[in-house]
Amino acid sequence: MSDTCHPFRLLARTSSMLLLTLISTTCLAQTEKLSLVTTASPPLSANGNQPGFLDLIAGALFKRIGIEGNLTLVPAERALINVNSGIDDGDILRIASAGQSYPNLVRVPEVVLTSDFIAYTKSPGIQIRDWTDLKPYTVAYPIGWKIYEANVRDVKGVTLTPSINELFPLLDKGRVEVILLDRWSGQWLVRQNGLALQPMEPPLASVDMFMFLNKKHAALVPKMSQALRDMKKDGSYKRIYEATIMSLDNR
Repeated sequence: MSDTCHPFRLLARTSSMLLLTLISTTCLAQTEKLSLVTTASPPLSANGNQPGFLDLIAGALFKRIGIEGNLTLVPAERALINVNSGIDDGDILRIASAGQSYPNLVRVPEVVLTSDFIAYTKSPGIQIRDWTDLKPYTVAYPIGWKIYEANVRDVKGVTLTPSINELFPLLDKGRVEVILLDRWSGQWLVRQNGLALQPMEPPLASVDMFMFLNKKHAALVPKMSQALRDMKKDGSYKRIYEATIMSLDNR
């Protein structure tokens, strides 16, 4: 009797095929890479072959939860669009409210980094202590930075730049009076370009920053959060912070 005519042989063959399919699918899922993006500049992201804070954090997280992954630099607005649409799998550093306009984003609840958002100016007479102090001045900040989109209101003029690299030249040429960015990127650029500038204190905001994943990876959220907590407990987070960021803290 042929297999096609024997119900038990046919059932056994079907079960074997289903098992092989399940094993193959599981193996593919295990080797799939998680694509994370960031909008951050050095020292948070890589500088040439030198990894930044977020590169090292991402690599450690991937290793701890047993997946492969990569971190790439993407413009701020494009990053959120890509993750929301599933082109990329996650954004590693965003303010908590970043997902409000993007329904497919799920926040990993453990803080990745607390960021200071600050102002720089060349004019000694300008004092910026809060958002309302910006109103009399021309201001520039990178496009897609949600915290500035939400808080910079009714100022004399606004210039949006594709990245932070255009900010200091605008200030230097007198095209704007105040530029806005995060502390670490600002201090990095000041040091790299030999600028005699200091960030204005206190920061306009000091904000906890989080990772967001596309909702198709929601199952990874508790694993990512636990792995990040474990890194803080065992000292590996602190070692990465000290190796990449602490030397820029002039406070």
